[in-house]
Amino acid sequence: MTLVRFVLSGILAAGLLVGSDPAGAAPKKPPCAANLAACPTRGCEPAGTAHALMNQTKRAVPSPAEPTPLTLDDFASLQDEADTRLGDKQKTLTKQARAKLKNLPVAGSTVSEGDLVELLGFIVGLPNRPSANTSGESVNCRLKGVPNNDFHIPIARRWTHSEFRAIVVEMIPQDRNAKWTLKKLLQVQSNGQMVLAIGQLFYDNKHHVNHDPENPIGGDPKRFSLFEVHPITEFRVCTATAAKCGACARSCANAATSGSTSATV
Repeated sequence: MTLVRFVLSGILAAGLLVGSDPAGAAPKKPPCAANLAACPTRGCEPAGTAHALMNQTKRAVPSPAEPTPLTLDDFASLQDEADTRLGDKQKTLTKQARAKLKNLPVAGSTVSEGDLVELLGFIVGLPNRPSANTSGESVNCRLKGVPNNDFHIPIARRWTHSEFRAIVVEMIPQDRNAKWTLKKLLQVQSNGQMVLAIGQLFYDNKHHVNHDPENPIGGDPKRFSLFEVHPITEFRVCTATAAKCGACARSCANAATSGSTSATV
């Protein structure tokens, strides 16, 4: 198996993507910064608030380390554990509440929000995903346009699965590789190629679990867990068959890091 690696200033990233607001969404407030470089880590939120803390966590890049491999089953277990620890009222999490997202049990080990993790799977969500919320988010100072916003990428076990059976991984606009294009990322998706996303484990408490296709929650991204890989720090594409990719994902990924630091699909 060969894994193709895309690097820019230590951050690997994918496609220039286009998205839209949910139907009936409230009008967006104007930007609170002139440009992305002037946008503080708290985004548009007042310092010291729970929403500012969430934005700062979204922007945090883990220190280089050996990532903890997680499966999609692990993400389901992590959601169950978060529900137990945090209860039903999760829309606003204080520093003390977010501290409960530490030492979460997974497959004989533990993992915490903020840790470097990796996830193997397939990009899903056509025709609406992957995408960028081009109307602007608080974390990016409500700046509009693709270059100023996160890329929202659903990852599932199989290429044919829907977003309801996926979790979300996100590439933030800060230091993102400008050479990536929508065409490249969609080609990876259309080819049914397995991908390896490496980055921070983050709990997106702004949303709800939205995993039931018969009872979807309007305005909430489809996902079975609120845990994400966000921001992505590395993104690798397997050019072999899915069976070969899955059989040696970790060892092949390690081997890939010793090769060229840039490549194209």
